[in-house]
Amino acid sequence: MRPTFSSILPEYANAEADQIRKAFGAGNYANIQKIPARLQNNAVNQARFEKMNENRLMQPKAGKNVTKNGLFNKFEYTPSRSSLTNGQAHMERLRSEAKRTEISGQNFVSGSAAARLKHEDAFGATNFRYPHMHEPYPDLQEEKKRMRYLEEKKILHGAFVPCGQRPPVNAVTRKLMPQIIHEMHEVIATDWQGLDFSISPAKDENIVVRFNEVSIECENGLVAYMNVFCKTNRVASKYGLHRIAEDWNAKPGDGGLYFAFRPPWVKNRSKDLIVFVNRDNQ
Repeated sequence: MRPTFSSILPEYANAEADQIRKAFGAGNYANIQKIPARLQNNAVNQARFEKMNENRLMQPKAGKNVTKNGLFNKFEYTPSRSSLTNGQAHMERLRSEAKRTEISGQNFVSGSAAARLKHEDAFGATNFRYPHMHEPYPDLQEEKKRMRYLEEKKILHGAFVPCGQRPPVNAVTRKLMPQIIHEMHEVIATDWQGLDFSISPAKDENIVVRFNEVSIECENGLVAYMNVFCKTNRVASKYGLHRIAEDWNAKPGDGGLYFAFRPPWVKNRSKDLIVFVNRDNQ
């Protein structure tokens, strides 16, 4: 607590009460021992004034000698190993400078030691400066990096994922039907040259391969080839094509041999057919 203006007056009435309160308060700087045992009018102030006079009139204590000589003992200086090494290096440098001064009064400078800045002429006058040339093309790479950095900083938590179930970007859809038919036609035409066949989508969106029976020389070989094609060929594996057992190696009587493939977006009808047949049997 800061003292008030009335507390610093010579006739402050509460000076004794404040002194006693300071002595018994926490963190005090007034000594309880200096408080008189018997409290009377103006006894605390009188004791305080006597202590102040005692401190003012106290004589300084005479200093004692640390040693018999007055200060520290004298000792002989002994250089360390590092000091000896530095001294030897210093003497070696002085001898080298003396030899260099004896041969030539100038410092040695190698021919390639003169470094020049980018804009300074390496061979002409010392005061020559290349003119500043503005770059004709803007720094697009740095600008692209900066824009990409700013865009990445906008993403607070991971990549944006829309809600709901959506097929991935690389999923096989109906839009790839022409591409699937084209690649299948290229593979079969390369393996069976001279064979009359056609590939077309059916009404149920299945892919049907039709071979003309007149142009088939070995039917068993063709059926074995189509079985291997459905299981191991890169086109069938790439687009997830599965054979339809009901329409595989089928002969409806129109002079053609049919092989049907089911793409991924078409529902498998074989399970429904099995359930339907079982219901009829019941």
